[in-house]
Amino acid sequence: MPSRLYTRNGDGGITHLSKGKKIEKHSQRVNAYGTLYELNAFIGQARAYLAQSRPQMVPNEWETLEQFLHDLQHRLFMVGRDLSTAFDTQSQASTPDSLTKQLEQLADLLRNNTPPWKPFTIPEGSLTATSLYICTTVCRRAEREIWALNKMEKVPHPVLTFINRLSDVLFAASRYVNAQLGVHEEATRVPDHY
Repeated sequence: MPSRLYTRNGDGGITHLSKGKKIEKHSQRVNAYGTLYELNAFIGQARAYLAQSRPQMVPNEWETLEQFLHDLQHRLFMVGRDLSTAFDTQSQASTPDSLTKQLEQLADLLRNNTPPWKPFTIPEGSLTATSLYICTTVCRRAEREIWALNKMEKVPHPVLTFINRLSDVLFAASRYVNAQLGVHEEATRVPDHY
């Protein structure tokens, strides 16, 4: 007989961390890794749109972005695991320092294949790009939640730098996709009327 989806263990507002410690579901730690899970779901949506809008002649950067988003969904579970464990030292984190450098390289690659940005533009365009813009904002919210947790309990430094650079990559990806699909992004302006 298959196991049930529900356990009833959380009916009292309590959940368990990865090492079995009980914690309230509205705690800052749960807010932090819960927002990462939300981000992961939006990335899954962005991947679906990315596959649907693939150009006939697929640029190398597009394929790199596809592979990155696929791997990112797995990586976010590892970062979530780091957040669901109370670490005493940075060395215990499964999120390595080297990931931040990799994210910087990807952000540069996408930016170098996108027209110059004229701050600020409307987060608009294709379904693929707008889904990536949503990922960017959720990632930035996750970063705020993680920093709030860091004020209470030490978060491994590589997690903090990873989530910061990740929002940069997702923003660069949004603009890159619009550029590849020939979608113009409008600069912000004071509207004539509402």
